[in-house]
Amino acid sequence: MADTDFSFSEEDVIAYLKARPDILEKLSKEDEKTNSVNNAGATIVDLTGTIAAKARTEARRLAARNQSLMDAAASNMLHWQELHHATLGFLACTNLTGFAQMVDEELPIIFSLAGARLIMPAETALDNAEELGFLVLPAAEINQILAAQSIYLGPAEKTGPVLFSTPAASMAAIALPDQLPAPICGSALILAGRTEESFQPGHGKTLLTNLAEIIGVCLLARLEAR
Repeated sequence: MADTDFSFSEEDVIAYLKARPDILEKLSKEDEKTNSVNNAGATIVDLTGTIAAKARTEARRLAARNQSLMDAAASNMLHWQELHHATLGFLACTNLTGFAQMVDEELPIIFSLAGARLIMPAETALDNAEELGFLVLPAAEINQILAAQSIYLGPAEKTGPVLFSTPAASMAAIALPDQLPAPICGSALILAGRTEESFQPGHGKTLLTNLAEIIGVCLLARLEAR
């Protein structure tokens, strides 16, 4: 290699280091010293407890959500079973007196209510509706109870003492299907809740609407069989 050539090959470097082992030892000590200094200023944080706590919290949240879904499913299943029992009861009625008794006496038991009444409009009611056990009111009063809607859920302030012997904590008023002939069209099913939370505006209305439709159709069958 010429005196003016300062380039080194890989073989030149290896041969040089083999001839000077003290250099490698010195470099190794310098690395250990540097690593020691760097590690001395480092802080090791153990996140195991935090991660475990978050996992437990998430597990509790998912368990509560699943339980809530299970409770809702069980409640829905119970309500549909109640509707099924009510349907069988109305289908088993052989006369209008038994039909009215089914509304007044059996519906409160099936649905855990404080009371139930079927109201017919005076303008189109059966001649002996009250004798059979139905309640008769002017159509305007029925419309007022329904609050000009097909279904009303909430306080029972509008009914007064007319519908039930004792004040109802809450009330559901459902119009019978208006596609059916009079006196079914214009009639309404009134349910009295045991507590203020029994019937609230935000509650689902599908079950009650189906109940009113079942009552309307079964009542029509009874009227046609007379």
